[in-house]
Amino acid sequence: MANSQHKRRQLFVDPRVQGALVLKTLLYWIMCVVAITLMLLCWRIVTGPARMFYTHFEDMWFHFGPALVASFLVLPLVVYDMVRMSNRFCGPLFRLRRSLRALARGEPVAPISFRDGDFWPEIAQEFNALLARLQREVPASEPQEVEETTSQRVA
Repeated sequence: MANSQHKRRQLFVDPRVQGALVLKTLLYWIMCVVAITLMLLCWRIVTGPARMFYTHFEDMWFHFGPALVASFLVLPLVVYDMVRMSNRFCGPLFRLRRSLRALARGEPVAPISFRDGDFWPEIAQEFNALLARLQREVPASEPQEVEETTSQRVA
């Protein structure tokens, strides 16, 4: 069913969904950095000697700055991996939507298949079963009736 020979050519298939996931990943990273910074600051204030508040930031940057820089350097890899992983469900839904639109317009539609590793391969099987049933019931010479029926349902 799935063909692992076909590599993905487009990484951003659904910019709205994948963009939201990228934004959410960046927001989680920022929230994590802020939470860790606040926790470390509170820990240093409670356990360290009494001193001015702002001096803690200089020490924290010296001690924990490399970890912040390292997390910042890893962030693009995390975002890239998030986009690749989301492509495993956005890609199949993109192909399914394209086939559904063509079917609604009365165009001939071939059975769909998802790539190895894509989520929800059973959706392709279910769509293909429905497609086979529709093709048996509605001959290929009547695409106009399918289009009229769909436009009547929409109206």
